[in-house]
Amino acid sequence: MLGRVFLFFPDPWPKRRQRKRRFVSDENLATLAQVMRSGAELRFATDIDDYAGWTLARILRSPDFVWPTDQSADWTRPWEGWRETRYEKKAREVGRRAVYLTFRASR
Repeated sequence: MLGRVFLFFPDPWPKRRQRKRRFVSDENLATLAQVMRSGAELRFATDIDDYAGWTLARILRSPDFVWPTDQSADWTRPWEGWRETRYEKKAREVGRRAVYLTFRASR
C-alpha cells in the first residue's frame, strides 16, 4: 500500500474537448484510493487555475479523499523540502502562481 502519491504539474489538457484526458478523474481517484493506505497523502501541484478547480471538485465529491485545510495559506505555499520544478519555474516566469494541494485517503 502507498503512503504518499505525488502528482506535480500534470498536463492540463486545456481545451474543453481534451479534458477527458486529464489524469485527475473520478475513476483514477477511485483507483488511487484502492492502492493507498488510510491517511496516505495525495499531493497535487499545478499552475493552471482551471485544473486546480477541476481537481478540487473531484476530490470534494469523492468518498475516498478528504481535503484537510484550515486557511488559504495551506495551498499557496509549497511543502517542506520542496524543490522547484522546471514547469513551475516556467509558469512563475510568465506570471502564473502555483497551488499546492494536499489530500488524505479516507479509506
